[in-house]
Amino acid sequence: MVMTGAPPPADDSGPHQGIAQDIARVTSAVAEAQRQAETGVPIDLSGLEERVSALCAAAMSRPMAEIRPHLGRLGDLVAALDPLAATLTAQHILRRDMIADALDGRGDPHSARHRAAAAYGRGPTPQPPEPSVPSAHPPTPDEPT
Repeated sequence: MVMTGAPPPADDSGPHQGIAQDIARVTSAVAEAQRQAETGVPIDLSGLEERVSALCAAAMSRPMAEIRPHLGRLGDLVAALDPLAATLTAQHILRRDMIADALDGRGDPHSARHRAAAAYGRGPTPQPPEPSVPSAHPPTPDEPT
């Protein structure tokens, strides 16, 4: 995922060009992160916080009249962060539970925990010995019964 590094430089070719391009780039990066997160692919979010912070700082440093046309897209960007956070949280919980299950040996009869328990005699309960087969002849009065 290409989300690392510093924010792209602002394009000062017009009063709205730099901020509009920055919003578009960050929005695109968040949307791509969401798509990848939904497939379960590990994603690299390094640099995203810095990009969002730089975008917010750039917006706050400009006059309100210049930023007003971009407020809707900024709001959409903020709204797109919530589903991404929820997806990443769900992935984290799933991975954490899978690791915990693996460490506990659940579902794996050959896990180290099961092998160790069996080695120290706390494994499955041994089956009782089979009853002896009676002899073919009836007992005589001399034989103990």
